[in-house]
Amino acid sequence: MKEKFIECSGYVLPLLAEWYPVLIAVFVFLILCSPRLTVKIIAFFLRLIMFRLRVVGKENMPYSGPILLVSNHVSLVDLLMIQAVVRQRVRFMVRTEIIKFIPTRLIFWYLGVLRVPSSRHPKAMKRFFNDIQNRLRAGETICFFPEGAISGSGNLMRFRSGVHALLPPEIQVTVMPVRLGMVHGRLTGIHNKRIHFRKLTRWPVDYSVAIGEPVDPNLSAFQLRQKISELGAISETSPQPGERPIHTAFIFHAKRHLFGKVFYDAPTGKWFSNFKMLMLTIMLSKIIRKIDKGTAGYTGVLMPNTPVTAGVLMAVQCADRTPAIMNFSAGESVALTSMRDAGVKTILTSKKFLEKLKWEKSEEMVFLEDLVPSITRMQKFLTMLMILFLPTRTIVRNVSPLSCYNMFQQAVLLFSSGSTGKPKAVMLTQRNINCNIQSFIRVIDWSTRDRVIGNLPIFHSFGFTVCFALSATTGTPVAYIANPLDASLIVKTCGTFKVTILCATPTFLQKYMMKAKAEDFQSLRLCITGAEKLRTELADRYRNLTGKDIVEGYGCTELSPIVTVNLNNSIYTLGTRSDHPGSIGCPLPGIHARIVDINTGVELPPGMDGRLQVRAGSVMKGYLNAPELTEQVIQNNYYDTGDIAHMDEDGYVYITGRANRFSKIGGEMVPHEGVEDAITQYLHSETREIAVAGRSDRMKGERLVIFHILENIDTAAIIAGLRDVGLPNIWIPKPEDFIKVDQLPLLGSGKLDLVKLRAMVKELDQ
Repeated sequence: MKEKFIECSGYVLPLLAEWYPVLIAVFVFLILCSPRLTVKIIAFFLRLIMFRLRVVGKENMPYSGPILLVSNHVSLVDLLMIQAVVRQRVRFMVRTEIIKFIPTRLIFWYLGVLRVPSSRHPKAMKRFFNDIQNRLRAGETICFFPEGAISGSGNLMRFRSGVHALLPPEIQVTVMPVRLGMVHGRLTGIHNKRIHFRKLTRWPVDYSVAIGEPVDPNLSAFQLRQKISELGAISETSPQPGERPIHTAFIFHAKRHLFGKVFYDAPTGKWFSNFKMLMLTIMLSKIIRKIDKGTAGYTGVLMPNTPVTAGVLMAVQCADRTPAIMNFSAGESVALTSMRDAGVKTILTSKKFLEKLKWEKSEEMVFLEDLVPSITRMQKFLTMLMILFLPTRTIVRNVSPLSCYNMFQQAVLLFSSGSTGKPKAVMLTQRNINCNIQSFIRVIDWSTRDRVIGNLPIFHSFGFTVCFALSATTGTPVAYIANPLDASLIVKTCGTFKVTILCATPTFLQKYMMKAKAEDFQSLRLCITGAEKLRTELADRYRNLTGKDIVEGYGCTELSPIVTVNLNNSIYTLGTRSDHPGSIGCPLPGIHARIVDINTGVELPPGMDGRLQVRAGSVMKGYLNAPELTEQVIQNNYYDTGDIAHMDEDGYVYITGRANRFSKIGGEMVPHEGVEDAITQYLHSETREIAVAGRSDRMKGERLVIFHILENIDTAAIIAGLRDVGLPNIWIPKPEDFIKVDQLPLLGSGKLDLVKLRAMVKELDQ
């Protein structure tokens, strides 16, 4: 056999050698005469070696021109990828200053890009427009990047102009929106006139090209941006290549890093290795299958933030069931009623935790202290052998046969905070959670060096996603702390654990700041707040302590939960300062937000207040056993947040208030949160000391009432201060509208309890 191989190679190699000049000549011919084909070949090999390209909507692309492609810009390989997808040769419009960038000048010359002159040269710009119109008349395909530069964070930037000026008036040009996306935002970037390469966190790199249906050429720059943003949400609704549910992703990660460490218990200082967590998850999942036969498919979990709780959640998922996490801050009666309404028959909890809550044991409760001793040594030994010797795919199919690869399986059942009424049971799928995580890590420049602190309760969606699911799926180390108000321990852990990402509500963060020194937060590169308005005094205090800005975010339980984060557009200044003060930021990649008229539902232009609606793969499956309520908030794939907001031309969103937190005074809508912010800024208060509500008034329909907890309040000075800052007279309360109370009605998250607030107003009217 060896001799035959030698004889064959001795015959073939000389034969190939004879063809070497021909092959080289063909390659040179392609390079010189067919750039489009050469680019396609290069893109093909890039797809084989480096990229996993996903194309959506290729059938929308016309077979012939004239065509104008309008695309966002995320990396230097965008030109190659678009040309690889589009049949025709594409001529790309690129700004002069980018073409002059030396490392890429040769590539741009070879691709035959069209140089966009500076707007400071009107004659050159006029000649350029004429050239584009002539090319379109000739039937060419041209690509236009309205952002004018590569996005600094993966988010859509402001579109500088529409396309109407580029189009010849006498012919019809097909305008096609194209949305480019990458799992981590981008590979390369230009900063301080130098090219920078990002370290890859996964291989191959997931890259997507989504082509939408033709759009109206007369759309404004903002409307075009909205179309491409919506196209991104549509393309990322379905599962991505290689995507796995939370429990399956953890098993794959743990098998690759058996003795790595992800989950840390801050109070005891103990790590739970991946091997230990796998043992706990697999053995407990088998017990859950035996003890929980509830037909609803939900297993209750009543636990504080600990590594064991993370293991319990994954065990429930491995048992092909959905964890229903009890919101114990809502109170014993409300929490148990919510679980029973959901059909939960078994609640996994701990005796110590139940004693700490001072709750009575219910018939559904099963204690972990009773389950763990029932595991025999033989079961432990067999589980250990399974982990050590079986292939990962065999393990996941053995442990979780029904849900191991089902991205539409429910990941969790969470209960809303109930700030506007009875808590609602929110069904979130594995795809919902994964979509949100993928969007989040793209803009925060996530890396394997990051560490988070598990201070937010897991029964809240932000705590579940960032403090549990993010770590389980990516291997990001997390330090769990059971009490989010234990400021001393949290501050200490930030320093000793070298936390890089801290998420908290302003109420929680205020308590941490009272205990913190500059060195405690030295490792932090990102501090994100949400759930309530960030007060200026708190932001200033954090900046003075750390030299960095607090980044404000926004989300809802129904959206898994993160929608926007007010990050600076460049990752090179990430965490050092926020952008657009007062804004909650831009929608994350793959998430589309729009503002619609309160009455008509028509999308509004920039700067106008309306209802905030969101479309994304992170939109919940629905409310459990409440189809009518689900239909009210989800229409045409958009979730109505119930918040009043406006959006600027850059795509940044500004929350004005809740739809039900307005008073109609003399025919004008007055936002309660706007009045609260104005009074808080006048008082220079770092904590919530006031709450604004509306009460009936015979003369004007409604009037404001200001509940406060301040001693010796000077109402005349406050009213004068509100007038000095230019607040409309209709927004300014009267001295008799200030009501002293012992405490404000707050939920466990720090949000106002609007139900109790309305009850306080009713007591005044009686």
